Amino acid sequence: MPTHAETPLAIYTERLPQVRRVFRLYPDRVEVAARWTFGRKFQNVVKLADLSGQINRFSVKNHWFRKAVLVGCIAAAFALVLSRNGYAEPVHRLALIGWPIAGVAFGVALYSLPRRQFVHFPRADGGPGLDICKAGPDRDRFEDFVKEVRQCVSRR
Repeated sequence: MPTHAETPLAIYTERLPQVRRVFRLYPDRVEVAARWTFGRKFQNVVKLADLSGQINRFSVKNHWFRKAVLVGCIAAAFALVLSRNGYAEPVHRLALIGWPIAGVAFGVALYSLPRRQFVHFPRADGGPGLDICKAGPDRDRFEDFVKEVRQCVSRR
């Protein structure tokens, strides 16, 4: 990502279960720094001149929800079945690891359950543009940040 000495007009931080992104708005661009839950990092610069003036709003349920419910159900079934009578003691002890896995999975499912609101700024040429989600520590400033990005796009 280019390093610039200028101060951003606005900064917005979103946090989803799988990624944390920081958006830095400048008069001519938005710099996006992303860090995935499992360590991968990504940086990108979106030029405001490339974006169209239109925005699309949509809401999405996080794709981790179904996976977490599935893992939680499998882990709970594993723990229930292997804790029945008729299995050797080591198998009964092994069954105990199913409960914490199920607990974590259902916690992730609860965290992933709400539908998240997104705003998409498409590119004028039809390519991928800029998506911003109303989630995380700055969600109360979401509309203000979208408004500022939109104003900067319209000035280009």
